[in-house]
Amino acid sequence: MENSISQLHIHELNKKFPTRRPFPKSSLRGFYSRFQPELSEQAFRRILYALEKRQVLTPIGAGMYALTAGDVSSSRANFVPDWSSACKGIQEIVKQAFPYLETLSWETRLLHEWMLHQPANNQIILEVEKDACESVFNQLTQEYPGQVFLEPERAMMERYILPLPESILVSRLMTQSPKKKLRGVTFPRLEKILVDIFVDSDKFFTFQGEELVQIFENVFNAYWINEKTLFRYAGRRNAAARLRDFINTKTMVALAQTGENQDD
Repeated sequence: MENSISQLHIHELNKKFPTRRPFPKSSLRGFYSRFQPELSEQAFRRILYALEKRQVLTPIGAGMYALTAGDVSSSRANFVPDWSSACKGIQEIVKQAFPYLETLSWETRLLHEWMLHQPANNQIILEVEKDACESVFNQLTQEYPGQVFLEPERAMMERYILPLPESILVSRLMTQSPKKKLRGVTFPRLEKILVDIFVDSDKFFTFQGEELVQIFENVFNAYWINEKTLFRYAGRRNAAARLRDFINTKTMVALAQTGENQDD
């Protein structure tokens, strides 16, 4: 049975822990042990689940949490993409042609609001299982001639893709990519997008330098980012240490975890 409001002690919780500041799971358990001295691990997990379901609490890293309650105007949001009609059309074409294929899609235009300068073009990023890349590329080329590119490199980006107002980039989907599902469409979590634009600097060179700094700072300020998810995926891309160094030395983002023991 779901914990009631009174059992969750939300009022006392907000007094004990400042909103938006990270704190360890052990402190949270200690807090609830005051009310339930014989608190079991199973009961504590139910409390965590109830708090997350009510959007009072959010996990932000390995064993770290933060309160989302309190000053609503300053609370960070959960990322939900706003699909363009073009992106929706591509998703539908791929779904109909390859109903059992695992895919992820997003658009670079969602990065624009977090940048200093607004790019004049948009790339729809479509990631699919490795063995299906060419088949998906060929299918979309029939529908969008001259707009679809397979695993583009820096030279192709500069010569052929950036001059287009909109293009479709098909690439291999990395296993265990952070993702969510909304209305039947699977899309990447912000943690994945941040890592990808950091690692794939040739593909996303428009978003490097000061733009990359702005994107990271604005995203961390506006949305809840799970650091454990972020650095686990960065580790799969052999970039965890580089990413941590970039965040710590180039941005104003204050990470909850120092990560001295976390390597690539």
